[in-house]
Amino acid sequence: MSPDTLAIPPVDLDTFIARLAERLTPPAELLSRETLATMLDIGASTFDRLRAANQIGPKPIRLGGALRWHRQEVTAWLAHRDQAGELHTAETWPAVWASIQRKSAAR
Repeated sequence: MSPDTLAIPPVDLDTFIARLAERLTPPAELLSRETLATMLDIGASTFDRLRAANQIGPKPIRLGGALRWHRQEVTAWLAHRDQAGELHTAETWPAVWASIQRKSAAR
């Protein structure tokens, strides 16, 4: 195939870079460990300790070697406290999250 008969149309460099950046950047709906720690106003090591102690309600998903949390679930977790006004733990949060999702689906 000669260079002037490419099957893929050429794109300008800016378009190529923008497309590449989209593929390499995690979706805005997914939060990194550092971003979630910042939202909680704690350091990353404190976040790690809380997560190890099952004090972080939302469960992460694994993308390659990185952990990410769904922004929608984290926002709901921060907004829906338990009766004592505390954040739900990894033990209690899944049932609360399931209830929130059922109510959303019913609307």
